[in-house]
Amino acid sequence: MSRLRALYERFFPERELYVRSNGSVRYLTLRPEVQFVVTAAAVGLVVWATAFTVRSLLSETQIAYRDQAMLDLKEAYEARIAKLQSRYRRLEAELEDSERRFDQVMGQLSGKHGQLENAAGVEVVLEGRLTALRRRLDDVTEQRDDALTKLQELRNTTLETERRLAAAQFEADQRQAALDEFVATMENTANERDDARREVRALTRRVSELDKNIQAIRRHQSQVMAQLKEATTASLGELGGILKRTGVDINNLVQKIDQSYQGAGGPFIPILYRQPKAAEGFPVNEESVATALSDLQRINSMRIAIEKLPLAKPITASYRFSSGYGMRRHPVTGGWAMHRGIDMAAPRGTPILAPVDGVVSFAGVQRGFGKVVKIEHSLGFETVYAHMSKISVAAGDRVSRGVKVGEVGSTGRSTGNHLHYEIRQNRKTMNPRLFLEAGKNVF
Repeated sequence: MSRLRALYERFFPERELYVRSNGSVRYLTLRPEVQFVVTAAAVGLVVWATAFTVRSLLSETQIAYRDQAMLDLKEAYEARIAKLQSRYRRLEAELEDSERRFDQVMGQLSGKHGQLENAAGVEVVLEGRLTALRRRLDDVTEQRDDALTKLQELRNTTLETERRLAAAQFEADQRQAALDEFVATMENTANERDDARREVRALTRRVSELDKNIQAIRRHQSQVMAQLKEATTASLGELGGILKRTGVDINNLVQKIDQSYQGAGGPFIPILYRQPKAAEGFPVNEESVATALSDLQRINSMRIAIEKLPLAKPITASYRFSSGYGMRRHPVTGGWAMHRGIDMAAPRGTPILAPVDGVVSFAGVQRGFGKVVKIEHSLGFETVYAHMSKISVAAGDRVSRGVKVGEVGSTGRSTGNHLHYEIRQNRKTMNPRLFLEAGKNVF
């Protein structure tokens, strides 16, 4: 059984047909059982057609032999009847000749009554001969009647034979019609077979073209995926470098962006996706697409984060850093203290601009800071502007990047005109200079 199974799988291996339509590739599997059934059906059809043809030819040969035998029998009967009719006419002629001679003799007897006695012997002889002739005539008449009876029987037999011949001819015509129909069917089958072969050749060429297209698509996808990978890697590196310079937790920031921009809706329509077998080995697959989408989503989130961070300079005019972030000697008291922002020295009245969109949470005077503006931004960020000479906004105002919020001054505990600038995230102060350095690559 194992050998038979191996032979069966060898002659009828599982085959697959690949068809591409509307940008998608489908495949049709021809199982060994289907191939075996189709082959068996084709062989059975050929055997049946051969047997039917041979049987029709044998039947026509038998009918031809029977027709020839009937024709020979008819010709023999007709010849026998002609011979009997010829013999009958000859006997009738002899009978007429005897009667004529009898009449002559009777005339002679009448004319020669005197010779009656002498002719008595002749009369007896003639009567004997006449009697013999009459008997022969009766025999001939009986033979003629027998011949006529046989002729009638022959005619009846001929009619029956002709009827059978007609029936046989009708059956032969039907068989011929069936044979013609079978021949037409075989011709149609042959035409369909030729069409199928042409279609198979066309499909083979199409499959070859599709294989070439697939190879070209695979190469193109490889190039696209390589370019996409290069672009996403570069973007992630560049955006990550910008965010890393600020000192913020990048992963936490991206997570907040994802949570803030995940609004969606609509009916639930499940998608049952299974990667086609023909797409196996392609550079673009479920894993690569998921990775690319994940990278693009992270890039998008990082871009949004950069747009939401206070990276722009609050002073675009000329300035200098007069004090940095961290521990320093206080310029007024002289003692060591934590400086939670940076000081940007600039002429009095220099415009102070909002570095990013936000809402003014405080605008007024605060002890030590003089005139102060506080702006709340997205992602928990807040910026503080102190020692201002003039405030240009009010609490509750919505401001955009580049909007003027006040002017540089020296109010509060200050030694000269400058802007005290702070950046806080979730109430925790951060070094503003790192944000400004990172902003150089953005603005």
